[in-house]
Amino acid sequence: MLGTAALGRAVDAFGSPLDDSGPIEGVRVRIDAPAVLPSQRSAIAAPLWTGVRCIDALLTIGRGARVGIFGAPGAGKTTLLESIVRGTRADAVAIGLAGERGREAQRWIAHRNERTTVICATSDRPAQERVRAAEIAMAQACALASHGLHVLLLLDSLARYAAALREIASASGESVGRGGYPPSVFARMAALVERAGAFERGSVTLIATVLNDGDDRDPVSESSRSLLDGHVQLSPRLAHAGRFPAIDVLRSSSRTMDAVACPSHVRAAHLVRAALGALERSEDARALGLEPADAGTQTAVALEPAIEAMLRQGREPVAPAASLEAVCQTADMLGEAYGYYD
Repeated sequence: MLGTAALGRAVDAFGSPLDDSGPIEGVRVRIDAPAVLPSQRSAIAAPLWTGVRCIDALLTIGRGARVGIFGAPGAGKTTLLESIVRGTRADAVAIGLAGERGREAQRWIAHRNERTTVICATSDRPAQERVRAAEIAMAQACALASHGLHVLLLLDSLARYAAALREIASASGESVGRGGYPPSVFARMAALVERAGAFERGSVTLIATVLNDGDDRDPVSESSRSLLDGHVQLSPRLAHAGRFPAIDVLRSSSRTMDAVACPSHVRAAHLVRAALGALERSEDARALGLEPADAGTQTAVALEPAIEAMLRQGREPVAPAASLEAVCQTADMLGEAYGYYD
């Protein structure tokens, strides 16, 4: 039983309550419903503000987009998701926990609110239940969107969903391919991801975590990047240095930012990314005591503390206006060295 009746509730992979609030008198929906036809979709034309300054300022997500958060264990994926849930400007949130640790699942269940539904199958549950938890979370998000709501769906994680699919396919005798994954795994991943989007009424924005150890040739990571509208790459080095969020901006991208951000915002974000690129390219030389010769890199080095301050924040959400002000002020300080006024 799903829909608005499940808001504020936590359920398992069969829709049975995991909380102590009694049965859910919702509506029945198809878990395996097909994706909406392209002709029935709406263009992604509005931003979904997350409350995370680095994302809202430099990697703006369009409402109805599908985005991956890639990172190794310990890079801060769960903490980043928690911050997004607190700060997102969505009408409702569906949280799908496929193969999550019991301790983490308990935290999500304990901190849910009246606009949130948690669907959980922990790592000890059979593969069928882990797959079903992700698909029920998508079904819940689509059911809410059918009422005209703008829904954020968090899936933790797409990699564990793929691993559960591999278990099922291998047990049924399907031949394996690259990386030990049967071909049906990637077809099921695509079918799930394609259900998100912007519709005539409502939208489903998907943010899914993908465990990634830095090898872009990993078949799940590679397939995920091809299916998604953007990716946020987390850096263990930045996480260990104490930066939150530990987002590697230069290795992250949003394919929907240009469609939903105003021109001045886009120009400012491009300028800050250019400065970050200059800082990275000159890092080794500066470590040896060699000063950069070009004016752009000199300006970036002089303003590195201000850029770093913009990329950092506490655990509390930052208002969209404050994020835009921060990136535009940083761009103004970089100024003509990067042709900002051209």
